[in-house]
Amino acid sequence: MNPETVTYVTLMKLFWFLTGINKMDEKEINTLLQSDLFAGFTTQELTGLLDDLYYKINRYNKDDILALSGDRCKDLMVVISGNLIARMVASSGKFVQIDKIGPGRVVAPAILFATHNVYPVNVLIEKEVVLFSVSRSTFLKAMQNNEKLLLNFIRSISDINRFLSEKIRFLSLKTLRGKIAAYLLSASMAQDNTLKVRIKESRQELSEKFGVSRQSLARSISELEDEGILTASARTITILDKNKLRNCE
Repeated sequence: MNPETVTYVTLMKLFWFLTGINKMDEKEINTLLQSDLFAGFTTQELTGLLDDLYYKINRYNKDDILALSGDRCKDLMVVISGNLIARMVASSGKFVQIDKIGPGRVVAPAILFATHNVYPVNVLIEKEVVLFSVSRSTFLKAMQNNEKLLLNFIRSISDINRFLSEKIRFLSLKTLRGKIAAYLLSASMAQDNTLKVRIKESRQELSEKFGVSRQSLARSISELEDEGILTASARTITILDKNKLRNCE
Protein backbone atom coordinates (compact mmCIF):
# COMPACT_ATOMS: atom_id res chain seq x y z
CA MET A 1 0.00 0.00 0.00
CA ASN A 2 1.55 3.31 -1.07
CA PRO A 3 1.67 6.40 1.23
CA GLU A 4 -1.22 8.11 -0.59
CA THR A 5 -3.46 5.08 -0.11
CA VAL A 6 -2.50 4.78 3.57
CA THR A 7 -3.33 8.47 4.09
CA TYR A 8 -6.71 8.06 2.32
CA VAL A 9 -7.68 5.00 4.37
CA THR A 10 -6.63 6.72 7.60
CA LEU A 11 -8.68 9.81 6.77
CA MET A 12 -11.73 7.68 5.88
CA LYS A 13 -11.51 5.80 9.18
CA LEU A 14 -11.25 9.10 11.05
CA PHE A 15 -14.31 10.38 9.17
CA TRP A 16 -16.32 7.24 10.06
CA PHE A 17 -15.28 7.53 13.71
CA LEU A 18 -16.20 11.21 14.00
CA THR A 19 -19.52 10.93 12.16
CA GLY A 20 -20.56 7.56 13.56
CA ILE A 21 -21.92 6.61 10.13
CA ASN A 22 -20.55 3.09 10.21
CA LYS A 23 -20.55 2.47 13.93
CA MET A 24 -22.33 -0.78 14.78
CA ASP A 25 -23.78 -1.49 18.20
CA GLU A 26 -23.26 -4.74 20.12
CA LYS A 27 -26.60 -6.21 19.00
CA GLU A 28 -25.78 -5.63 15.33
CA ILE A 29 -22.32 -7.16 15.77
CA ASN A 30 -23.90 -10.22 17.41
CA THR A 31 -26.33 -10.59 14.50
CA LEU A 32 -23.42 -10.65 12.05
CA LEU A 33 -21.67 -13.26 14.22
CA GLN A 34 -24.78 -15.47 13.86
CA SER A 35 -24.67 -15.12 10.07
CA ASP A 36 -23.35 -18.06 8.05
CA LEU A 37 -21.10 -15.56 6.29
CA PHE A 38 -19.14 -14.99 9.50
CA ALA A 39 -19.38 -18.53 10.90
CA GLY A 40 -16.39 -19.37 13.08
CA PHE A 41 -15.42 -15.71 13.63
CA THR A 42 -14.79 -14.47 17.15
CA THR A 43 -16.00 -11.02 18.15
CA GLN A 44 -12.42 -9.78 17.98
CA GLU A 45 -11.89 -11.24 14.49
CA LEU A 46 -15.09 -9.71 13.18
CA THR A 47 -14.48 -6.25 14.63
CA GLY A 48 -10.92 -6.37 13.26
CA LEU A 49 -12.30 -7.19 9.81
CA LEU A 50 -14.89 -4.40 10.02
CA ASP A 51 -12.21 -1.89 11.03
CA ASP A 52 -10.58 -2.41 7.64
CA LEU A 53 -13.81 -2.27 5.62
CA TYR A 54 -15.72 0.67 4.22
CA TYR A 55 -19.27 -0.53 4.89
CA LYS A 56 -22.68 1.08 5.24
CA ILE A 57 -25.64 0.50 7.53
CA ASN A 58 -28.79 1.18 5.51
CA ARG A 59 -32.31 1.44 6.93
CA TYR A 60 -35.54 0.88 5.01
CA ASN A 61 -39.19 1.35 5.89
CA LYS A 62 -42.06 -1.12 5.52
CA ASP A 63 -43.23 -1.52 1.88
CA ASP A 64 -40.04 0.02 0.45
CA ILE A 65 -38.49 -1.76 -2.52
CA LEU A 66 -34.89 -2.87 -2.19
CA ALA A 67 -34.55 -4.09 -5.79
CA LEU A 68 -36.67 -4.88 -8.82
CA SER A 69 -36.16 -7.76 -11.19
CA GLY A 70 -33.49 -6.65 -13.66
CA ASP A 71 -31.71 -4.28 -11.26
CA ARG A 72 -27.97 -4.82 -10.99
CA CYS A 73 -26.61 -6.42 -7.80
CA LYS A 74 -23.65 -4.23 -6.81
CA ASP A 75 -23.24 -4.79 -3.06
CA LEU A 76 -22.85 -7.63 -0.61
CA MET A 77 -25.74 -7.20 1.88
CA VAL A 78 -26.56 -8.95 5.15
CA VAL A 79 -29.88 -8.47 6.95
CA ILE A 80 -29.32 -7.09 10.47
CA SER A 81 -32.99 -6.84 11.44
CA GLY A 82 -36.39 -7.18 9.77
CA ASN A 83 -37.36 -9.32 6.79
CA LEU A 84 -37.03 -9.13 3.02
CA ILE A 85 -39.40 -10.88 0.62
CA ALA A 86 -38.08 -12.28 -2.68
CA ARG A 87 -41.03 -12.41 -5.05
CA MET A 88 -41.23 -13.52 -8.69
CA VAL A 89 -43.95 -11.66 -10.61
CA ALA A 90 -45.44 -12.71 -13.95
CA SER A 91 -46.60 -10.22 -16.59
CA SER A 92 -50.18 -11.10 -15.61
CA GLY A 93 -49.52 -9.79 -12.12
CA LYS A 94 -49.57 -13.24 -10.53
CA PHE A 95 -46.66 -13.77 -8.16
CA VAL A 96 -44.88 -16.49 -6.20
CA GLN A 97 -42.93 -15.88 -3.02
CA ILE A 98 -39.50 -17.44 -3.53
CA ASP A 99 -37.96 -16.73 -0.14
CA LYS A 100 -38.18 -14.74 3.07
CA ILE A 101 -34.76 -13.37 4.06
CA GLY A 102 -34.37 -12.69 7.77
CA PRO A 103 -31.63 -11.51 10.15
CA GLY A 104 -28.18 -12.93 9.44
CA ARG A 105 -29.04 -13.95 5.88
CA VAL A 106 -27.00 -12.73 2.91
CA VAL A 107 -29.04 -11.14 0.11
CA ALA A 108 -28.58 -12.85 -3.28
CA PRO A 109 -25.02 -14.16 -2.75
CA ALA A 110 -25.15 -16.26 -5.93
CA ILE A 111 -25.91 -13.15 -8.03
CA LEU A 112 -23.19 -10.82 -6.71
CA PHE A 113 -20.31 -12.11 -8.85
CA ALA A 114 -22.37 -13.55 -11.71
CA THR A 115 -21.53 -12.53 -15.30
CA HIS A 116 -25.10 -11.21 -15.57
CA ASN A 117 -25.40 -9.90 -12.03
CA VAL A 118 -29.01 -8.76 -12.01
CA TYR A 119 -31.79 -9.69 -9.61
CA PRO A 120 -34.15 -12.32 -11.09
CA VAL A 121 -36.88 -11.36 -8.59
CA ASN A 122 -38.30 -8.33 -6.82
CA VAL A 123 -36.87 -7.85 -3.32
CA LEU A 124 -39.35 -6.11 -1.04
CA ILE A 125 -39.25 -4.83 2.54
CA GLU A 126 -41.77 -6.73 4.66
CA LYS A 127 -41.19 -4.55 7.72
CA GLU A 128 -38.51 -2.09 8.82
CA VAL A 129 -35.15 -3.48 7.73
CA VAL A 130 -31.54 -2.70 8.64
CA LEU A 131 -28.88 -3.89 6.17
CA PHE A 132 -25.12 -4.22 6.43
CA SER A 133 -23.73 -3.37 2.99
CA VAL A 134 -20.28 -3.61 1.37
CA SER A 135 -19.41 -2.90 -2.26
CA ARG A 136 -18.57 -5.88 -4.45
CA SER A 137 -14.97 -4.76 -5.01
CA THR A 138 -14.38 -4.14 -1.28
CA PHE A 139 -15.84 -7.53 -0.37
CA LEU A 140 -13.68 -9.26 -2.99
CA LYS A 141 -10.53 -7.77 -1.46
CA ALA A 142 -11.69 -8.83 2.01
CA MET A 143 -12.14 -12.44 0.83
CA GLN A 144 -8.70 -12.42 -0.78
CA ASN A 145 -7.22 -11.49 2.60
CA ASN A 146 -9.37 -13.83 4.73
CA GLU A 147 -9.67 -17.52 3.85
CA LYS A 148 -12.38 -18.15 6.44
CA LEU A 149 -14.58 -15.44 4.92
CA LEU A 150 -13.95 -16.84 1.42
CA LEU A 151 -14.92 -20.40 2.43
CA ASN A 152 -18.05 -19.17 4.20
CA PHE A 153 -19.14 -17.24 1.12
CA ILE A 154 -18.56 -20.25 -1.16
CA ARG A 155 -20.57 -22.39 1.25
CA SER A 156 -23.45 -19.88 1.22
CA ILE A 157 -23.56 -20.01 -2.58
CA SER A 158 -23.66 -23.82 -2.48
CA ASP A 159 -26.50 -23.71 0.06
CA ILE A 160 -28.43 -21.31 -2.16
CA ASN A 161 -28.06 -23.65 -5.15
CA ARG A 162 -29.43 -26.53 -3.07
CA PHE A 163 -32.32 -24.36 -1.83
CA LEU A 164 -33.22 -23.29 -5.38
CA SER A 165 -33.11 -26.89 -6.61
CA GLU A 166 -35.59 -27.86 -3.89
CA LYS A 167 -37.72 -24.80 -4.68
CA ILE A 168 -37.87 -25.67 -8.38
CA ARG A 169 -38.88 -29.23 -7.51
CA PHE A 170 -41.57 -27.90 -5.14
CA LEU A 171 -43.01 -25.44 -7.67
CA SER A 172 -42.97 -28.09 -10.41
CA LEU A 173 -45.42 -30.27 -8.47
CA LYS A 174 -48.56 -30.39 -10.57
CA THR A 175 -51.25 -29.96 -7.92
CA LEU A 176 -51.82 -27.78 -4.90
CA ARG A 177 -52.44 -30.95 -2.86
CA GLY A 178 -48.95 -32.13 -3.77
CA LYS A 179 -47.44 -28.82 -2.69
CA ILE A 180 -49.28 -28.88 0.64
CA ALA A 181 -48.14 -32.47 1.23
CA ALA A 182 -44.50 -31.68 0.37
CA TYR A 183 -44.55 -28.64 2.65
CA LEU A 184 -46.05 -30.54 5.61
CA LEU A 185 -43.73 -33.54 5.26
CA SER A 186 -40.70 -31.24 5.12
CA ALA A 187 -41.92 -29.23 8.13
CA SER A 188 -42.61 -32.44 10.05
CA MET A 189 -39.07 -33.67 9.41
CA ALA A 190 -37.63 -30.33 10.53
CA GLN A 191 -39.66 -30.59 13.76
CA ASP A 192 -38.30 -34.02 14.83
CA ASN A 193 -40.82 -35.95 12.69
CA THR A 194 -43.74 -34.76 14.77
CA LEU A 195 -47.24 -35.35 13.43
CA LYS A 196 -48.40 -32.09 15.01
CA VAL A 197 -46.77 -29.55 12.70
CA ARG A 198 -46.41 -25.93 13.82
CA ILE A 199 -47.00 -23.52 10.95
CA LYS A 200 -44.86 -20.37 11.09
CA GLU A 201 -46.53 -18.61 8.17
CA SER A 202 -50.02 -17.14 8.02
CA ARG A 203 -52.49 -18.58 5.50
CA GLN A 204 -51.88 -15.55 3.28
CA GLU A 205 -48.11 -16.15 3.38
CA LEU A 206 -48.62 -19.84 2.59
CA SER A 207 -50.85 -19.03 -0.38
CA GLU A 208 -48.15 -16.70 -1.73
CA LYS A 209 -45.51 -19.40 -1.20
CA PHE A 210 -47.65 -21.87 -3.17
CA GLY A 211 -48.58 -19.32 -5.85
CA VAL A 212 -52.34 -19.68 -5.35
CA SER A 213 -55.20 -17.70 -3.86
CA ARG A 214 -55.99 -17.97 -0.17
CA GLN A 215 -59.41 -19.43 -1.04
CA SER A 216 -57.83 -22.21 -3.13
CA LEU A 217 -55.46 -23.07 -0.28
CA ALA A 218 -58.32 -23.20 2.25
CA ARG A 219 -60.39 -25.40 -0.09
CA SER A 220 -57.55 -27.91 -0.60
CA ILE A 221 -56.82 -28.13 3.15
CA SER A 222 -60.54 -28.68 3.79
CA GLU A 223 -60.59 -31.52 1.23
CA LEU A 224 -57.62 -33.18 2.95
CA GLU A 225 -59.46 -32.88 6.27
CA ASP A 226 -62.59 -34.48 4.77
CA GLU A 227 -60.46 -37.39 3.55
CA GLY A 228 -59.10 -37.97 7.05
CA ILE A 229 -55.51 -37.14 6.07
CA LEU A 230 -55.09 -34.20 8.47
CA THR A 231 -56.79 -31.75 10.79
CA ALA A 232 -56.03 -28.05 10.73
CA SER A 233 -56.25 -25.15 13.17
CA ALA A 234 -54.93 -21.59 12.92
CA ARG A 235 -51.19 -22.34 13.31
CA THR A 236 -51.10 -26.13 13.68
CA ILE A 237 -51.79 -28.97 11.27
CA THR A 238 -51.95 -32.52 12.62
CA ILE A 239 -51.08 -35.29 10.18
CA LEU A 240 -53.47 -38.22 10.67
CA ASP A 241 -52.29 -40.45 7.83
CA LYS A 242 -48.70 -39.89 6.71
CA ASN A 243 -48.83 -42.58 3.99
CA LYS A 244 -51.85 -41.00 2.31
CA LEU A 245 -50.20 -37.59 2.60
CA ARG A 246 -47.08 -38.92 0.84
CA ASN A 247 -49.24 -40.18 -2.02
CA CYS A 248 -50.94 -36.83 -2.63
CA GLU A 249 -50.26 -35.57 -6.15
